Amino acid sequence: MNYGGVPDDRGGVDDALMARFAAGDVAAFDELYEHYEAPIYGFCLRFLSDTDSAADAFQEVFMRVIDSRDSYEPRERFRSWVFTVARRVCVDRVRERAHEPLESVRGIREGRSSYEDVDSRDEVERVLSVLTPEHREILLLHSYYGFSYSEIGEMVGATEAAVKQKTYRALLGLRNGMRPTP
Repeated sequence: MNYGGVPDDRGGVDDALMARFAAGDVAAFDELYEHYEAPIYGFCLRFLSDTDSAADAFQEVFMRVIDSRDSYEPRERFRSWVFTVARRVCVDRVRERAHEPLESVRGIREGRSSYEDVDSRDEVERVLSVLTPEHREILLLHSYYGFSYSEIGEMVGATEAAVKQKTYRALLGLRNGMRPTP
């Protein structure tokens, strides 16, 4: 499985599936899970740089989706909402291990058969590992998953201008081969 394909923005389809799931239609959840499984796991893996942490975070994201089925209100598209949930779970996990230094990728080669192109994947992970978690998430959401600066701003609680500035700083830091300034 290719972890990280960008999910289609299917308009109101996912919101309708969530409503059906809240009404007891388990097949609706299965469809949401199938559509978002690879992208959410890929996001967690790239954010956390650890297969075990990513698997745990991924599981927690979908537990929260299940727990939220009765209270979910489609104020924003489901796609943005579920990535916001994933972001919060990953940020919480980074905070939990804040006393540990952020490591470069470990365990990437464990699942070699799971990845179509391990060498380029290693390179992406190596590059992302120099970023702070905040800069990593913004680059992932914008460059890899295609969220707009405005959507990212809503997810992280920042203005569109602040998101653009952080993206610029992250890219500048990558270009210069060092950690970007906060």
